[in-house]
Amino acid sequence: MKLFFDAIVFILLAPVLFILAYQNGLLDSVVPDDLVPADPFVRAELTQKTSGSDLSRRIDTALDAKQFDDAVMYADIATYADMPIEAGTATRLEDEKSLTRSVARNTGSFFEGFISGEGSDTASFVGAVTSDLTVVGDVRDIGEEGTKLVKGEDYSQFVLGLSVVGLAATTATIATSGGALPARIGVSLLKVAKKAGTLTADFTKYLTRLIDEAVNFKKLGGTLRSVDLANTSATRRAVTDYAGSISMAKLTPALGEIAALQKTVGPAESVRLLKYVNNGEDLARVTKMTGKLGTKTRGIAEITGKTSLRAFKTVGNLVLWALGWGWAIIAAIGAGFAGTLGRRLTRRRA
Repeated sequence: MKLFFDAIVFILLAPVLFILAYQNGLLDSVVPDDLVPADPFVRAELTQKTSGSDLSRRIDTALDAKQFDDAVMYADIATYADMPIEAGTATRLEDEKSLTRSVARNTGSFFEGFISGEGSDTASFVGAVTSDLTVVGDVRDIGEEGTKLVKGEDYSQFVLGLSVVGLAATTATIATSGGALPARIGVSLLKVAKKAGTLTADFTKYLTRLIDEAVNFKKLGGTLRSVDLANTSATRRAVTDYAGSISMAKLTPALGEIAALQKTVGPAESVRLLKYVNNGEDLARVTKMTGKLGTKTRGIAEITGKTSLRAFKTVGNLVLWALGWGWAIIAAIGAGFAGTLGRRLTRRRA
């Protein structure tokens, strides 16, 4: 009997000890993140942090604010966590999915709607990002910020440097038959995020440091002083010629992560998710999280305060997950105990 209970204690404690070692990085060399499934832990956290009624409230609030994408996101989370939303909310959400209202939502101005929290649908967002994929915005920003640099005035190193990198990436994309497209997409999304106000101060500083290492601003200043910045064609030619001196080695990974984020959840959601990013590590974690949770990522991060799948894999969530299977554990222990007791009684009678 002692051996039986020792085995039960070991079975119950082993997962806890494993998670503790995993959380403290003791198993990093032998246990890849993907080896431990994230879904059960994420669902356990959601069980602790939200409910069907809370998600219904969030859906209604989003619909009141004309944030249809957010309403759908919370509905998806409810389905994922197996939390039925209220009947009235479900009916309202279905009504909002009608074609007429979808068309009406897609006619708003993107930046005005996105910044104010209204009309932030994917369709209008895609239109804004697509227009910024051209070099027109880059040349315009180079003209504006470059003029300040030439005059010795305060200028945005972030905007100027990113615009120069964007122009260089466009040229490289053409030259490599699309090889530099991720960098071009990353630049475009960052510029939209800057305008929309979703870049955190820390992430902006992080990117500015990478841009400063990529772009030699002293040399760039000399190039800009030699050209009429009011002449967009001349500006583009001069900066394109200068682009060969740009060192993209440290900046490319970050731009690639943003492009990967966009590929998974789309441009609109990518820009919204950047408000949870403070450095390169955060960006990599958020990108990985979206690979598992898709467009639910932002809502889950908002509800739980976590932006890494690894952060969900805690002993507490292991216990919550186990409680969901409590009936099976108790039944197994009970069956084992009953079997042992039955055998002992049989031996005594014999």
